[in-house]
Amino acid sequence: MSDALGWVMVALGLLVVTTRRRSAAIALVAVQALVLAGYAISLAPGRSTEFLVASLVLFARSVPLCVLLAFSVARTREPRPLRARMKPLVRLGLVVAAVLLLVMLVPSFGLESRAAEQASIALLTIGVATIIARRPTIFHLLGLIMAENGIALAAVAVPGGLPLLIELGVAFDLVVLVTVAVVFHDRIFREFGTGDTAVLRELRD
Repeated sequence: MSDALGWVMVALGLLVVTTRRRSAAIALVAVQALVLAGYAISLAPGRSTEFLVASLVLFARSVPLCVLLAFSVARTREPRPLRARMKPLVRLGLVVAAVLLLVMLVPSFGLESRAAEQASIALLTIGVATIIARRPTIFHLLGLIMAENGIALAAVAVPGGLPLLIELGVAFDLVVLVTVAVVFHDRIFREFGTGDTAVLRELRD
Protein backbone atom coordinates (compact mmCIF):
# COMPACT_ATOMS: atom_id res chain seq x y z
CA MET A 1 0.00 0.00 0.00
CA SER A 2 1.00 3.64 -0.12
CA ASP A 3 2.30 4.07 3.41
CA ALA A 4 1.48 7.78 3.27
CA LEU A 5 -2.27 7.14 2.81
CA GLY A 6 -2.46 4.95 5.90
CA TRP A 7 -0.74 7.55 8.02
CA VAL A 8 -2.92 10.32 6.58
CA MET A 9 -5.92 8.36 7.88
CA VAL A 10 -4.24 8.03 11.28
CA ALA A 11 -3.51 11.78 11.37
CA LEU A 12 -7.15 12.56 10.58
CA GLY A 13 -8.20 10.27 13.41
CA LEU A 14 -5.89 12.06 15.86
CA LEU A 15 -7.42 15.39 14.81
CA VAL A 16 -10.85 13.98 15.70
CA VAL A 17 -9.48 13.18 19.17
CA THR A 18 -8.53 16.82 19.73
CA THR A 19 -11.30 18.76 17.96
CA ARG A 20 -14.18 20.15 20.00
CA ARG A 21 -16.73 20.83 17.25
CA ARG A 22 -18.90 17.91 16.20
CA SER A 23 -19.26 19.22 12.64
CA ALA A 24 -15.48 19.44 12.23
CA ALA A 25 -15.06 15.90 13.56
CA ILE A 26 -17.67 14.59 11.11
CA ALA A 27 -15.85 16.30 8.22
CA LEU A 28 -12.54 14.73 9.30
CA VAL A 29 -14.04 11.24 9.46
CA ALA A 30 -15.68 11.80 6.06
CA VAL A 31 -12.29 12.65 4.54
CA GLN A 32 -10.78 9.61 6.27
CA ALA A 33 -13.46 7.35 4.76
CA LEU A 34 -12.92 8.85 1.30
CA VAL A 35 -9.15 8.32 1.55
CA LEU A 36 -9.76 4.68 2.45
CA ALA A 37 -12.21 4.22 -0.43
CA GLY A 38 -9.87 5.95 -2.88
CA TYR A 39 -7.01 3.68 -1.82
CA ALA A 40 -9.19 0.58 -2.27
CA ILE A 41 -10.30 1.69 -5.75
CA SER A 42 -6.67 2.34 -6.74
CA LEU A 43 -5.88 -1.33 -5.99
CA ALA A 44 -8.90 -2.71 -7.87
CA PRO A 45 -7.28 -3.01 -11.37
CA GLY A 46 -4.94 -5.73 -10.13
CA ARG A 47 -7.58 -7.63 -8.20
CA SER A 48 -10.90 -9.43 -8.67
CA THR A 49 -14.21 -8.00 -9.87
CA GLU A 50 -15.62 -8.66 -6.40
CA PHE A 51 -12.94 -6.45 -4.89
CA LEU A 52 -13.81 -3.65 -7.33
CA VAL A 53 -17.49 -3.88 -6.35
CA ALA A 54 -16.58 -3.85 -2.65
CA SER A 55 -14.33 -0.80 -3.22
CA LEU A 56 -17.13 1.10 -4.98
CA VAL A 57 -19.54 0.24 -2.16
CA LEU A 58 -16.93 1.48 0.32
CA PHE A 59 -16.78 4.75 -1.61
CA ALA A 60 -20.57 5.03 -1.89
CA ARG A 61 -21.09 4.72 1.86
CA SER A 62 -18.71 7.56 2.78
CA VAL A 63 -20.88 10.55 1.89
CA PRO A 64 -24.34 9.34 3.05
CA LEU A 65 -22.84 8.09 6.32
CA CYS A 66 -21.47 11.51 7.22
CA VAL A 67 -24.50 13.36 5.82
CA LEU A 68 -26.67 11.34 8.22
CA LEU A 69 -24.47 12.34 11.15
CA ALA A 70 -24.36 15.99 10.03
CA PHE A 71 -28.17 16.02 9.76
CA SER A 72 -28.42 14.64 13.28
CA VAL A 73 -26.05 17.33 14.59
CA ALA A 74 -28.08 20.05 12.84
CA ARG A 75 -31.23 18.79 14.58
CA THR A 76 -29.62 18.56 18.03
CA ARG A 77 -27.74 21.80 18.65
CA GLU A 78 -26.23 21.89 22.12
CA PRO A 79 -27.53 24.80 24.28
CA ARG A 80 -24.00 25.35 25.60
CA PRO A 81 -20.50 23.96 24.91
CA LEU A 82 -19.79 20.61 26.57
CA ARG A 83 -16.76 20.56 28.82
CA ALA A 84 -14.35 17.72 28.10
CA ARG A 85 -13.08 15.59 30.95
CA MET A 86 -9.49 16.38 29.97
CA LYS A 87 -7.66 18.96 27.90
CA PRO A 88 -7.21 18.18 24.18
CA LEU A 89 -3.42 17.91 24.36
CA VAL A 90 -3.61 15.56 27.35
CA ARG A 91 -6.19 13.46 25.51
CA LEU A 92 -4.01 13.42 22.39
CA GLY A 93 -0.93 12.41 24.39
CA LEU A 94 -2.73 9.48 26.01
CA VAL A 95 -4.11 8.25 22.69
CA VAL A 96 -0.72 8.53 20.96
CA ALA A 97 0.87 6.60 23.84
CA ALA A 98 -1.77 3.86 23.54
CA VAL A 99 -1.25 3.69 19.76
CA LEU A 100 2.53 3.41 20.09
CA LEU A 101 2.22 0.73 22.77
CA LEU A 102 -0.14 -1.44 20.73
CA VAL A 103 1.83 -0.95 17.52
CA MET A 104 4.93 -2.28 19.33
CA LEU A 105 3.12 -5.17 21.05
CA VAL A 106 0.96 -6.54 18.23
CA PRO A 107 2.96 -8.89 15.98
CA SER A 108 2.76 -8.96 12.19
CA PHE A 109 -0.47 -10.53 10.92
CA GLY A 110 0.12 -10.87 7.18
CA LEU A 111 -0.87 -7.62 5.47
CA GLU A 112 0.94 -6.21 2.43
CA SER A 113 3.31 -4.19 4.60
CA ARG A 114 4.11 -3.56 8.24
CA ALA A 115 3.01 0.07 7.73
CA ALA A 116 -0.48 -1.13 6.74
CA GLU A 117 -0.64 -3.27 9.87
CA GLN A 118 0.45 -0.39 12.08
CA ALA A 119 -2.02 2.04 10.50
CA SER A 120 -4.87 -0.47 10.96
CA ILE A 121 -3.97 -1.00 14.61
CA ALA A 122 -3.67 2.76 15.13
CA LEU A 123 -7.10 3.47 13.61
CA LEU A 124 -8.76 0.78 15.70
CA THR A 125 -7.10 2.15 18.84
CA ILE A 126 -8.04 5.75 18.04
CA GLY A 127 -11.66 4.72 17.44
CA VAL A 128 -11.93 2.89 20.77
CA ALA A 129 -10.15 5.73 22.59
CA THR A 130 -12.57 8.27 21.10
CA ILE A 131 -15.52 6.28 22.43
CA ILE A 132 -13.96 6.15 25.89
CA ALA A 133 -12.63 9.71 26.11
CA ARG A 134 -15.37 11.82 24.50
CA ARG A 135 -18.72 12.60 26.12
CA PRO A 136 -20.99 13.62 23.18
CA THR A 137 -22.83 10.69 21.61
CA ILE A 138 -21.87 11.84 18.09
CA PHE A 139 -18.20 11.32 18.98
CA HIS A 140 -19.06 7.78 20.10
CA LEU A 141 -20.50 7.11 16.65
CA LEU A 142 -17.44 8.61 14.99
CA GLY A 143 -15.21 6.42 17.15
CA LEU A 144 -17.08 3.34 15.97
CA ILE A 145 -16.74 4.42 12.34
CA MET A 146 -13.00 5.02 12.74
CA ALA A 147 -12.54 1.61 14.35
CA GLU A 148 -14.42 0.04 11.43
CA ASN A 149 -12.22 2.03 9.02
CA GLY A 150 -9.23 0.37 10.67
CA ILE A 151 -10.74 -3.07 10.10
CA ALA A 152 -11.62 -2.16 6.49
CA LEU A 153 -8.07 -0.91 5.90
CA ALA A 154 -6.75 -4.27 7.08
CA ALA A 155 -9.19 -6.06 4.74
CA VAL A 156 -8.03 -3.91 1.81
CA ALA A 157 -4.34 -4.42 2.61
CA VAL A 158 -4.53 -8.22 2.72
CA PRO A 159 -2.79 -9.55 -0.40
CA GLY A 160 -5.65 -9.93 -2.91
CA GLY A 161 -8.09 -8.18 -0.56
CA LEU A 162 -11.05 -9.50 1.41
CA PRO A 163 -14.07 -8.03 -0.47
CA LEU A 164 -16.69 -9.93 1.56
CA LEU A 165 -15.35 -8.49 4.82
CA ILE A 166 -15.43 -4.98 3.32
CA GLU A 167 -19.05 -5.38 2.13
CA LEU A 168 -20.16 -6.78 5.49
CA GLY A 169 -18.49 -3.84 7.23
CA VAL A 170 -20.31 -1.37 4.99
CA ALA A 171 -23.65 -3.11 5.61
CA PHE A 172 -23.00 -3.02 9.35
CA ASP A 173 -22.26 0.72 9.17
CA LEU A 174 -25.23 1.79 7.11
CA VAL A 175 -28.00 -0.60 8.11
CA VAL A 176 -27.35 -1.28 11.79
CA LEU A 177 -24.74 0.79 13.54
CA VAL A 178 -25.26 4.41 12.50
CA THR A 179 -29.01 4.32 11.91
CA VAL A 180 -29.78 2.84 15.32
CA ALA A 181 -27.19 4.99 17.08
CA VAL A 182 -28.44 8.24 15.53
CA VAL A 183 -31.96 7.39 16.73
CA PHE A 184 -30.51 6.72 20.16
CA HIS A 185 -28.67 10.08 20.08
CA ASP A 186 -31.84 11.95 19.07
CA ARG A 187 -33.80 10.27 21.86
CA ILE A 188 -31.19 11.26 24.46
CA PHE A 189 -31.28 14.84 23.19
CA ARG A 190 -35.08 15.00 23.36
CA GLU A 191 -35.13 13.61 26.89
CA PHE A 192 -32.24 15.60 28.39
CA GLY A 193 -31.76 18.55 26.03
CA THR A 194 -28.14 17.54 25.38
CA GLY A 195 -26.09 14.83 23.71
CA ASP A 196 -23.74 14.65 26.70
CA THR A 197 -23.54 11.01 27.81
CA ALA A 198 -22.51 12.15 31.29
CA VAL A 199 -26.21 12.78 32.06
CA LEU A 200 -26.85 9.03 31.77
CA ARG A 201 -24.71 8.42 34.86
CA GLU A 202 -27.39 10.13 36.93
CA LEU A 203 -30.06 7.57 35.98
CA ARG A 204 -31.17 5.10 38.66
CA ASP A 205 -33.53 2.10 38.70
